Amino acid sequence: MAGLTDEVSVPPVSPRPESHPVPVTRPPGRLVFLLPLPVAAAAGLGAGASPHVALVALAAVVSAAVLVTRVEWAALAVIGTGVFEGYLSLISPWATEWLAAVLLVAWAVRRAEGRLHDQRLVGAALPVVLLANAVLIAFVLHPNGVAGLHVCAKYAELSIVMLVLADVLCGPLPPRRAARVYVLACVAASLCGIVTAVVSDRHRVVGPVSNVDTLAFFIIAALPLVGTVRTRLDQSIWRVWAYAGVLLVAGVGTQSRAAFVALTGMTLIAVLTGLLAPRHAGALLAVVITGVALVIAALPLPIGQAIADPQRYSESNITQRNDVRREAVQMTKASPVVGLGPGAFALFHQDYLKDGGRYRQRNLDNPYSTILDASAELGLLGLLALYAVWMVPAAAARRRWRRDRDRSRLAAVALLALAGLLTASVLESEQFVLPLWFLAAMTFALGRTGRARHPFFAADPDDSSSGQVVVRS
Repeated sequence: MAGLTDEVSVPPVSPRPESHPVPVTRPPGRLVFLLPLPVAAAAGLGAGASPHVALVALAAVVSAAVLVTRVEWAALAVIGTGVFEGYLSLISPWATEWLAAVLLVAWAVRRAEGRLHDQRLVGAALPVVLLANAVLIAFVLHPNGVAGLHVCAKYAELSIVMLVLADVLCGPLPPRRAARVYVLACVAASLCGIVTAVVSDRHRVVGPVSNVDTLAFFIIAALPLVGTVRTRLDQSIWRVWAYAGVLLVAGVGTQSRAAFVALTGMTLIAVLTGLLAPRHAGALLAVVITGVALVIAALPLPIGQAIADPQRYSESNITQRNDVRREAVQMTKASPVVGLGPGAFALFHQDYLKDGGRYRQRNLDNPYSTILDASAELGLLGLLALYAVWMVPAAAARRRWRRDRDRSRLAAVALLALAGLLTASVLESEQFVLPLWFLAAMTFALGRTGRARHPFFAADPDDSSSGQVVVRS
């Protein structure tokens, strides 16, 4: 009968689930939830007690936290904010120096992980070392107190920024991207200058910098690089011409003589070397003439005075600048080799004014010429070292452009921009602003040879190794 009975299936007994499973990781403690409370309270009290200080502290913390982790972003921040130094000084007078310090820290953090590239920086570092020695010798022989220390610190800051930018541009940051950010920043600054010129009484484009010639200096470097805003070949070219038109109108609106001379020289060089077609040069000339006509229409009184009474205009402007330049020449003659020390021109230039000078009452800090400024303070030794910092990397970029002109268009326009800046530097003292140093770093990155640096005992790339040491006779 047992076989006739149905088997009763008993379901398997599952293990009793635990009511409180043990977590894999320990849950966050209460400190994570309680720490933001005093931080928020401190931020609120700080913003209520001193909004400006709270804003500066917040900007410093955010910029350091964001930029230190990415050296490319830190480099682009320095490149893009150089033309907005006047606006940044409203937040803090040390804003520019802070960004340079953040760039240095970000570079040090990135270099601690390994080299950024396999290139050598001797071509950029050697002229900087010579310049540092020249500045140090001039300061030791002629210490000029706080003014001299300020000039030495400025040279040190710009030299370090140039070397770091050269290292970064050879590695993770493409030079074309850096040039694009620089151009976009200059276009934005030009728009700010045009808007403020329309609503101001003088109707002169100044922009977010303290000096019209400084803004013109930035614009001169941006004009040849304006083609980098076109990222793809299928993009229309109207954007390039629109940006170029804004830069040209702003450059004309600055009424800077150095800008006009540099623009003329760059146009001539571009046409002769084939970088600019004659029809494009004609369009460029039309835009410049339109800008000049706009300035004459907006400022009829100064232009009319200059045309009606050129003698008085010359005596009140050109003669004054020539007197200041003569002072720098006399200071150079007093100490031709090492100069009279950093910061000497601002302190002692009136002592070298001849009896026929008419402008002793004016206190100036530069002689309207980078060459005369450097020769008066650093001597011929410092002058040669300073221009070597800018021209030695340019020589390497020029050699590369001559070898392969089709693939080195960016090197060609960078050299054109550097030529314009060097021309303008003869008529203005602009050695303490970013464009010359930035273009020196860019030309160094574009002119690198591309040869990798191998260890001393490494085998040749074409050799095949079996892992054993082969004795060579």
